[in-house]
Amino acid sequence: MRIRILEPVAGLDFSWLAGDVVDLPEEQAAAWADGHRAVRADDEPEGASVLGPAELAPVVTTVDGTELRVMGAVVEEVEVPGPDGGSLAGVRWSVTVALPEADTPPAPGPDVFDPGEHISAEVLAYLQDVTEEEALRVLDAEAAGQNRAGISKQRDALLARARARDEESTDGRQEAAEKAAEVSRGGGRSDGIETR
Repeated sequence: MRIRILEPVAGLDFSWLAGDVVDLPEEQAAAWADGHRAVRADDEPEGASVLGPAELAPVVTTVDGTELRVMGAVVEEVEVPGPDGGSLAGVRWSVTVALPEADTPPAPGPDVFDPGEHISAEVLAYLQDVTEEEALRVLDAEAAGQNRAGISKQRDALLARARARDEESTDGRQEAAEKAAEVSRGGGRSDGIETR
């Protein structure tokens, strides 16, 4: 008689994992197939779920540790390549999960500037030293939140200044890279870029 193992179990001369299908004499199979440790595999319809008790259901998490809701899980029998070129019997989980809503933007972290927590003067002061990307993020958050006229009227000018700062920074990095390249080739030992 064939039984399907629900809980991993091992003895002196055997080791079974959840999902394994084992052929045993009828008397031994009846003792094992108690609904907790194993079930009769001959009684199951083809493709039936083989999840054991609820505590054996797989736990699926995202990279950040958020647990996803498991909608269904099935262990499938598969053949895997064996060490001698043959094949071995194995199992593979097939799990269906409910993904979290993607529409919700992440909440600002503790070190992210939130314009809603500051007065207009503080927001404008903050925008004087940030990149264009950060300025755009803060101005969009302001428009979606309080949308204060003193800030929204300056939006284009604030973004233009941030863009100019980004370009100056890029030009400075480019000049420093060119200077470093000249020095590495043996030239450019003066403060300016050497021209040949």
